[in-house]
Formats: sequence, C-alpha cells, structure tokens
Amino acid sequence: MTGAGLRGDGSPGNLRPEVRKSGSPEVGRVAIVGGGIGGLSLAFRLLRDGFPAERMTILEAGPRLGGLIQSTRRDGFLIEHGPDSILRAKPAGIALWDELGLSDQIVGTEPTARTALIARGNQLFPVPKGLYLLAPGKIGPLLRTPLLSWRGKLRAGMDLILPRRSPQAPEESLGQFVRRRFGRELFERIAQPLAAGIYTADPEKLSVAATMPQFLAWEQEHRSLILAAKKRQRDAASGSRYGLFASLRDGLHTMVSRLHEQLGGVDIRLNVAATGLARHDGQWQVASQQGKITASHVALCGPAHLAAHLLQPVDEPLASELSGIAYAGAVILNLAFSRQALPDLPVAAGFVVPHREGRQILAATFMSHKYADRAPADTVLLRVFLGGAGDSGQLQRSDAELVAAACTDLRELLRLNGSPLWYEVDRWPLTMAQYHLGHRDRVAHIRTRSAAIPGLALIGNGYEGVGIPDIIAQANRVAAGWFARSE
Repeated sequence: MTGAGLRGDGSPGNLRPEVRKSGSPEVGRVAIVGGGIGGLSLAFRLLRDGFPAERMTILEAGPRLGGLIQSTRRDGFLIEHGPDSILRAKPAGIALWDELGLSDQIVGTEPTARTALIARGNQLFPVPKGLYLLAPGKIGPLLRTPLLSWRGKLRAGMDLILPRRSPQAPEESLGQFVRRRFGRELFERIAQPLAAGIYTADPEKLSVAATMPQFLAWEQEHRSLILAAKKRQRDAASGSRYGLFASLRDGLHTMVSRLHEQLGGVDIRLNVAATGLARHDGQWQVASQQGKITASHVALCGPAHLAAHLLQPVDEPLASELSGIAYAGAVILNLAFSRQALPDLPVAAGFVVPHREGRQILAATFMSHKYADRAPADTVLLRVFLGGAGDSGQLQRSDAELVAAACTDLRELLRLNGSPLWYEVDRWPLTMAQYHLGHRDRVAHIRTRSAAIPGLALIGNGYEGVGIPDIIAQANRVAAGWFARSE
C-alpha cells in the first residue's frame, strides 16, 4: 500500500535532483527520529543506495534500538516482549531478512500448531477450517462448528445470495460490514475476536476499507465473500511449508541487531529524545537535550501523536490531522509453566476471546507450540494479551494483579492447575494504531500535506499498515524518493 504524495508513491521531498545536477554534490544531513524498525530500515536502505553514513543521525529516546521488537532469553526460554512474527504474505519483511543474511534463520510456525482456537463459555473450539480472517471458504466446517447456532449458520450462509453493496455507499465499520454479510452471531463469536487479535481495536470504529480492503474488493468482484474465499483457496498454493507467519530462530530482535551492525558510521544516539522541530532557510532544526541538529531531511519514525507534537509549530493543520489518529495500549504477559500445570494444553497456535465472553484476557499464544525451541522440555511458554481499545485500565494494574487475572481465565479455559514458574510483564501504552472510520482519507490528506514540506517523511504503524513488513515498506519508499546513486 502506498500513500498519496507529490511523487505518487508516498516518498516526499527527494534528493535526486541535486544528485543528478553535479558529480559530487552536498547531499545534506538526514535526521531520523526514532530507532524502531522504521528508522533502522530507512537508514539501512539509504546506506544501500549510497547515502554517506556520516551524514545520518538517529535519535532514539529509549535505551535501546528496536522499539517494540525485543527478544531475551531466560532459563532456556526465548521471550518475545513485543511482536513475535511477521506475515509472510507481505514481502518487505522477508526481503529485508534476505538482505541481512538471515535467510537460514527463518522459521515457520510448527505444522501441528497452525490452527487457532476461539473461546466460548469455558471451552475452546477451532476456528472453522477454511476461514480467511472473517470469510468462510468452506461450507462444511462452517456448518459443523459449535461456535455458531443453526440460526447463526443459516444467516452466515445468506452471504451466498446477498447482493453486492454499491461502491458509492458510505464507508462501513468492520462490525457493520460483517453483520451485513454474515449476521450478528458470526461477527460476535468469530470475526470480532479475530480482528481484536490483530488490531486490539473496537470493530464498531474500525474502518474495513483501511484494515481489510480485500473484502470490499471481493464483494465487488464476486458478490459473495464465501465464493471469493473458496476461489482464493483454489488459487493459493496448497500446503505452504511455513504457514502464514514467520519468525527468526533466535527471536525477532536478531533483525534489529543485524540492522545495527550494518549501520557502521551512522551517528546513533540512545536515550536522546527529539524535543522540538523547526524549519528555517530551507533547513530543519531538530532539538534535543544534546543540542540542535541541522538537517536537509528529517524522518519522524514512530506514533503519529509524537509526530503531531513535533510538527505543531511547523504545520498546525498537519499536526491536527496526525493527532486524529487514535492509539490504544496493550499488556503482554510471558508466563512459564511446568508441563504438569497444563497437561491438556491444545496443540494449536493459541486462542482469542470474544468480547461477549466478558473475560479479562484478549488472547493467548502457545509459544512453545507455535515455534520450535522456545521453551525447555517439560515446560510451556504462554504469551497472554490484555488491554486494547476500551480497556486501558489494564495498563494501570500491578504485575501481580495482571498475572492473577490471566491465571483466573487460564484455569477455566486451559484447566491450568498450577502457578507460573516465572512471569514477565510488558506494558505498551499508546502503541497500537486504531484505523477508525475515515482513516484512509485522513492518511491521504497527511501524505499530500507532508509531501508539500520539503525533506519531511512520516513512517510508522499509524499510516498504511500496522505490521513490521508494512513499516519496512514505508521506509523503502521514502529512501527511494530521497536518494539515488548519481549517474
């Protein structure tokens, strides 16, 4: 996905004209605010395109690089404190791993753990086979699932005969879209928890056009989403060796470490936050507690609300648009158990919990099942998620309260009969972008307005995708617009 801009590809204010006017031009300095995957990918791509390392500065407010991506080891366990996977279908992530020489470290989800479960009552049931996010691709599993009543199944099957909606009709939320096509029951019991597992968002506010535009395209092309999903299954390569998701043998932070290794000569400043931004005489002034950096180009790589704060004195309307992108927070618990404490743990990737169930946890991943070598023999490693849109209070609770809440639900859903061997708690406030209704139009306005400001780029999960590959792709587009080797 690309944003609107003067170049038409989302990469504003480029350096190409100066490079091609003379043999050895002064290309200015690039200031990158944020040392997460967006900032690191941009710096890496600029270096690959020939930009001088000594003319690049990365300011990272925290004590380490990588943003939410953090992997550690403890007592033989491999712990992911943020994301644990990337989506293979989006090529920018795997392509970067190949460039970094990490191809031999890529691991796919275990073949026995490529199913997900959904909670209903005190039981867990498999997602109907053939379901693609929210569209059933097979009728048989839909008819057999205990997640839906017969009335709910019949209503979902009406998708086969319902007409397509006019493309000129008003924008729909994800909740409105799924209820219109499949009915309230499928939405509440299947689609809502699966969407929450991806976006930690309220589906009544979530824009289907911004988050799952493929379903709108399917409706226009095939009319029925069930028929479209069936066709997708026929066209897709069957029996993928790795599944939908991939990780790295020693954790996703391996990517961050390898990127850092490749950035020799780049001025990387940890524990240094950008505190102000101004533009004078065609140059940017980036203020921090260490003084000011003068740069021809600046990339704000992080949450939109932080970019809004810095851009307020530069362009108030742009800052206002950025402030309109909402964010939610989440809590991730890594919980280690003995195998005896969870003797009946299902062989699956994990489970999600519908909001209607009234539980405290949103979802859980069985890391010791999902990927090989994540936990020692005779132990189990779980990642449990709490918080999300509408439940920000979870982030204010103590570690002990969070663990107690998680274990209460796990005792009922997984028959947990013991206490954790250890636990680790990570709170990520205001980090999950919420693609509310109107998001695509808002981002188009942001891209157009920011493109009119020379040398400014915006990279992050608040724009055209929340996943790691989405952010890498944004960085690639910016780098392609900013610099190219002279001819």
